[in-house]
Amino acid sequence: MCFLTHRLLMWVVLFIQLCDTNTAVRVIGRSATVKAGDEATLFCQLVETNERLTRITWQKRTRKTLTNKNFFVITPEGKTENINGLGVRTEFIGNIQETTGTILLKNVTLLDEGVYTCIFNIFPSGPFETEIHLSVLVPPVVGVKTDAIPVVGESEVTLATCTAAKARPAAVVSWSLGALSDSVKVKTNISADPDGSFTVRSFLIGEASKDLNQQKVQCLVNHTTLNEQLILDYALIIHYPPQIVSIISVNIPAASQEFQCVVDANPQPAKFIWSRINRSLSSRVNADRLTIPLTSDNNGLYMCNVSNQYGNGTGTLYVNVSRESTTVCWVLFTCLLLGFIAACLMEWKFNIFERLRTFLSELRNRIRRPRHDPVSTGGSTSPSSNRSRNHRDRSGSQ
Repeated sequence: MCFLTHRLLMWVVLFIQLCDTNTAVRVIGRSATVKAGDEATLFCQLVETNERLTRITWQKRTRKTLTNKNFFVITPEGKTENINGLGVRTEFIGNIQETTGTILLKNVTLLDEGVYTCIFNIFPSGPFETEIHLSVLVPPVVGVKTDAIPVVGESEVTLATCTAAKARPAAVVSWSLGALSDSVKVKTNISADPDGSFTVRSFLIGEASKDLNQQKVQCLVNHTTLNEQLILDYALIIHYPPQIVSIISVNIPAASQEFQCVVDANPQPAKFIWSRINRSLSSRVNADRLTIPLTSDNNGLYMCNVSNQYGNGTGTLYVNVSRESTTVCWVLFTCLLLGFIAACLMEWKFNIFERLRTFLSELRNRIRRPRHDPVSTGGSTSPSSNRSRNHRDRSGSQ
């Protein structure tokens, strides 16, 4: 009886010691947060044990896989096996001797976000595990556009939409409106996508008016994956029918005059119709251009009619060329031409005269230049030379 009691006490002590040992053994891990497309390091390590390692197993639980499933196995020799899916995207970067089972997950996507379990199997204690949370950040896809271009007169319409799509977490979208702050309002909504990302749409709402056309606004997008705030410039687009149509001169009047039909409209008219009141149009037409010969036969009222899908408008031009004014114009043109030719001839003659005068002046200087007297080698002059010099001196004094 005493022997059985003693054996029972020994088993109890061993069991308690074993429980204390197992309580000290643990697996430590580190959760990770990465941006989509980057690599994620999932760290785990078994500590406080010298028992023999038999296997390291990795499991995952994601939005797509709601229960834990094995996907990677590491043997005591460091060999690896891919199971159920991640394939070559998973790499063992741990150390068996240091009982670390760290793995590298490459090219992370949003579908990889979830809970990863690192399990160490040791003998004889059994498995020990820890959970590691992987969070994936996804930058937004941003843009500003107008789904339906507003038309003048419409009220409470969407003037522009700024979208930050497929982001995780949701982006923060706002507007910089400047002088338009009091004339428009902003409405923003957030929707969740099936893959766990979020799409934010911010609408610029106001009454469509011609004054808003081409007004500059900015959409501002902030997100944790962005190093700085994104600023998207946008010019509002408002459609309206032709407002003002005018006909202007585009060249200096000569034998003919070219006119252009100018219109304030959006979109710009693609068709221009020229006409002449009470007379057929014989002048040359090229889209928005009209060329009229400046003769009295072309006097009259001309019209330019333009239109877009929202309306039309008309501009007028009255041409009045008298016969006298035509004759005077040609006379003035002829006088100017003759004057130009005369000026050219006078300049040519002046250049010839200047050249002749310079030549004669140089010739006169050569004739008047005195000759030098010869000098003997001994330094004295001959009697005949003295007589010649004296004769010249007397001639000069007379």
